[in-house]
Amino acid sequence: MSITAKVSTTDHSNPALVLVHGLGSAGTIWKSLLPGLTRRFTVYAIDLPGHGEADLADNEKYDPKSLGQMILEFMEKVHGVRTLHVAGNSLGGWIALEMAALAPDRVASVTALAPAGLWFEAPTMKIPPSLDSRILAKISQFFMPIAFRFPALKALGYRKITHLWRELSYETCRDSVIAMARSKGYGPLWQGIRGQKFNASIDPQVTLSIVFGDNDLTLPEAMAQERTLVPSHAKWIRVENCPHVIMWNYPEYTANLILESAGLYK
Repeated sequence: MSITAKVSTTDHSNPALVLVHGLGSAGTIWKSLLPGLTRRFTVYAIDLPGHGEADLADNEKYDPKSLGQMILEFMEKVHGVRTLHVAGNSLGGWIALEMAALAPDRVASVTALAPAGLWFEAPTMKIPPSLDSRILAKISQFFMPIAFRFPALKALGYRKITHLWRELSYETCRDSVIAMARSKGYGPLWQGIRGQKFNASIDPQVTLSIVFGDNDLTLPEAMAQERTLVPSHAKWIRVENCPHVIMWNYPEYTANLILESAGLYK
């Protein structure tokens, strides 16, 4: 299985939380949430195939359902974990939904942060719309300290993703640029998305939260937030002044959303 995970916890007896990143990202995107999550969870920050430290194999399927099944098998076979909570952002949010549909007896809760797959019309273009961001990342990874200090260059890389680009830290920008620039799985996973929507049913026993920012420039409400595609028992949360990658700007709040979905928020 072309998946890896970095494990973080303060107590290995804590329940398992699987974190799934989006297309062109990596498990490092969750770094700012770890202080708020590891006190109650054993956290497994996944690297999807061809992302972060994970390899890319030729004989695997990379559609969201197959990736969800791959993670479930990885957690059981490699880490001995059957029961788990899941949170994911963008493509990772879609994968988290698929995991709940596949194994409601194993997935206790899902926090889908701006999940892909809920679009009114599934994308069919061969080239992903964020390809320009990948090209820019490949170039800028070699002079990140300089680019970060110039607002015009920082805006070039992030203003299509977040209206709060000025507030992004150097560490966030560095990690996201490196992840995007080195994501060999970017193209293959995009091909796994093309022409598809999330259309599976999820058992009501799975606690389900769908979270979207009111200023999501990547998956805007008019195009990619079709509520009829998720179960009626899902809790739909809209966050004010919030972009697509909520944890970049609101890490503590995001951690609390995950804890609340899991029934562990105090």
